[in-house]
Amino acid sequence: MVQSRVHLLISDSMNDMAECSINFLLKSRRSNSSNSSKSIKSSSVSSIRDGGVILFTSVFSLQKKMFCTTCEILSGALIVITAYLLFQWFLRTLKVGDFNQKYVLVTGCDTGFGNMLAKQLDELGFNVFAACLTKEGVADLRGCCTQKLEAFLMNVTKKEEIEKAEKLVRSRLPNDKGLWALVNNAGVLGTFLFPECMTRKHYDEVMDVNIYGMIGVTTAFLPLLRVSRGRIVNVSSIFGKVTPSTCIPYCISKHAVESYSNGLRCALVIQNVTVHIIQPGGFATNLTLFETIERRAIRDFEASPIEVQQYYGKKAFDHFISVLRDITGHLDTNLQRVVSCHIHAITARYPKYRYTPGFDAQFLIPLLRMLPVWLSDRISIFKPEPPAGLKTVKTQ
Repeated sequence: MVQSRVHLLISDSMNDMAECSINFLLKSRRSNSSNSSKSIKSSSVSSIRDGGVILFTSVFSLQKKMFCTTCEILSGALIVITAYLLFQWFLRTLKVGDFNQKYVLVTGCDTGFGNMLAKQLDELGFNVFAACLTKEGVADLRGCCTQKLEAFLMNVTKKEEIEKAEKLVRSRLPNDKGLWALVNNAGVLGTFLFPECMTRKHYDEVMDVNIYGMIGVTTAFLPLLRVSRGRIVNVSSIFGKVTPSTCIPYCISKHAVESYSNGLRCALVIQNVTVHIIQPGGFATNLTLFETIERRAIRDFEASPIEVQQYYGKKAFDHFISVLRDITGHLDTNLQRVVSCHIHAITARYPKYRYTPGFDAQFLIPLLRMLPVWLSDRISIFKPEPPAGLKTVKTQ
């Protein structure tokens, strides 16, 4: 009896121990599984975080390399451009030398650019042939220059006078010498007026001097320029690029000078004769005196048909004159800017093909040419006063 009870107690104890062992194993297994899942999650998060850091580092490194490469390219380009500009500047400073052995012909030496150029070339030691339109211009140069400057009369519109001048120059040149430079400076401004008031005569008088005279002189002296492998310097204008409505004949002539010079340059390059253009802006010379411009405008307006005068009316004409007064009052008075370009074109070993002296020629006109036509036209018109006839038509 007692033994059976003991055996029962022992079996119950063993069952309890087994149950406890099983429960412990189950709990430990659950805890292990939960811990493993947590570790898997934490490892996944850490791996994603590490991948993001690596990706960001790679992108940043790539951007840094691209930035460094771009900087290297830009700095290299800047160095090349700077070196080119410095080299070009250096070439422009080189001179031909032996000025006293070189002969230069300048037209239009009575006043203005031509007069100043002839005197300064004489001071530099050049042998100068100064062509003038008037006896007063000849007397002025003979009175203030050395014996190496020879002033003479020549009207560039007269073929016989050009031929006479060519014979004079040829007789003064040594046998083995030719002309080093021809400066086609002679020019006229013509009349500033409404297009409807212009006649064929207004166009002819400007074209005869500014382009046909230039062509005649160049053709006559070209053989002498070939002898010395010289250069031609043609004086154009900013009005060879733009055309205000107030001076159409003058603008046409200067556009023609541009075309003639460009074509001549291409034709003569194989003959070792170079062609260069001086394209000045607005400068105050005897040609641009307001009194002279006003007097011509009044004369030609009053000579226009009565119907044209009535259509424009006094108010529009007076406004036109006031605009001309404002323009001529703001012209550049430093003529040396232009003359210095002439001298560089004559004396430099590597002269420029085009010179644009003057603020308006260098900045304003190029800017104007970049604008749309409708906008540049509005700016070029200078706010004109509408003709009286136009107001009448609108009223009707």
